[in-house]
Amino acid sequence: MSGLSGFQGVQGVQGVQGVQGVQGVQGVQGVQGVQGVQGVQGVQGVQGVQGVSGLYPVGPSQSTAVGIRHVAGQASIDPAMVAEDDRRNDKQMGLWSDYVRGFIYVADFMKNLSWQDSPTSITLRWDGKPMLTLGRPDPSLLVEQLDFVHTYLDLRPDRAGETLDQVGSLAGHYAFILGLTPSRHSKTVELIELTQLLCSHVVAVPKHYLTVRRPDQIDARIMPLIQTPSHGSFPSGHATQAMAIAEVLAAVVDANPDHYPDGAARKALLYKQAERIAANRTVAGVHYPIDSIGGAYLGREIARIIVASANAPKNRKERLDAQEYTPTNEDYFVSEFQARPVTGTGQYRVGHSGPLAWLWKKAMDEFI
Repeated sequence: MSGLSGFQGVQGVQGVQGVQGVQGVQGVQGVQGVQGVQGVQGVQGVQGVQGVSGLYPVGPSQSTAVGIRHVAGQASIDPAMVAEDDRRNDKQMGLWSDYVRGFIYVADFMKNLSWQDSPTSITLRWDGKPMLTLGRPDPSLLVEQLDFVHTYLDLRPDRAGETLDQVGSLAGHYAFILGLTPSRHSKTVELIELTQLLCSHVVAVPKHYLTVRRPDQIDARIMPLIQTPSHGSFPSGHATQAMAIAEVLAAVVDANPDHYPDGAARKALLYKQAERIAANRTVAGVHYPIDSIGGAYLGREIARIIVASANAPKNRKERLDAQEYTPTNEDYFVSEFQARPVTGTGQYRVGHSGPLAWLWKKAMDEFI
């Protein structure tokens, strides 16, 4: 868990982590929220309340209920006096536990995703239209990439600590760049955790269908610093998450120029951090640089969809340019990635998402 694990307990964002899926990542993994109180760990905050089970002393409260219920009387309840919770404009999102919101975010997002695979590529589609095409690297390219991997291994003495710390939640690795604090930015952190969560679900698709072997699976000299994840190498899940978080937070900075008068510098740090997190997976020996480039492409599109669907008017869809990446033998640098021209053809459209709009609005209200 990253340096923000204490941060998460205070403001109630760990429930979003409860629905994570794919990578053995993070205190964001599994469907722990289904287990009941584990998904509600964020509720405990500084009071040490252990989710629902700690909030209600079940044994004593039941004997108390039997002893005092008679004073409530026998009056019937008039249905006309029963007020419903406000279901308009997704206001009810604030009534749910954070892990329940996590389920809703994922379901709302994934309903628009589909894909078409072939032996050499996969095309991810959004609302039926091509969004991103990723080519499958062939074995000869993987062998060429091993030279980069061996070079990165030399960085382990300097990078081992942060590489290990980045196995889990990435929120803390960005929070210090934007000066996020637990008392003030709980929904912004929930937005970060949600972005990582959605990336983990989406990246599982190309990983599964492209099925690329890890560096240590083709070269015995590469002994991973961490346990090799049990899924495909391309694209990198960490690179996907890191770039998506950087893009979403860059949009947060752009939306709050009064709060961040040095916005350009903040965004440069966000993107450089995304590069470093991705590169550390090559330092660990579990990814090729092309995995990071493919992940950066995917993460950028996921972030663009998150921001667009949170801000699009209800009656209009935003148009985004489709992307394409065919791997070649190269290293990953975020400046070079950002300078790449659009290589895809066509556009896809992103419509309004009530749940994401609710979270975005709550996060923006934290910057005054």
